[in-house]
Order: sequence, then C-alpha cells, then structure tokens
Amino acid sequence: AIPAVIAYNRFSDDVERLVTRYDSFVEEFVALLQRHSLKS
Repeated sequence: AIPAVIAYNRFSDDVERLVTRYDSFVEEFVALLQRHSLKS
C-alpha cells in the first residue's frame, strides 16, 4: 500500500504544478487579449 501512496502523492504534486502553470498561462493570455483589444 505504501508504494501506491507514494505514487499518488507524486501524481497529485504533478497535477498541482500543472494547474498552477495553466493558471499562470491563462492570466498572461487574458492580459495579452486585453492589451490587444485596447489598441484596436
């Protein structure tokens, strides 16, 4: 059972990191779209 817990924790950490990167990307993308819409 311990290896499964270790694998789950690692997977959970990877998912958390991916979500954080996705959130950062979305924030940057929205800012880019807002700047672009203000120019036109």
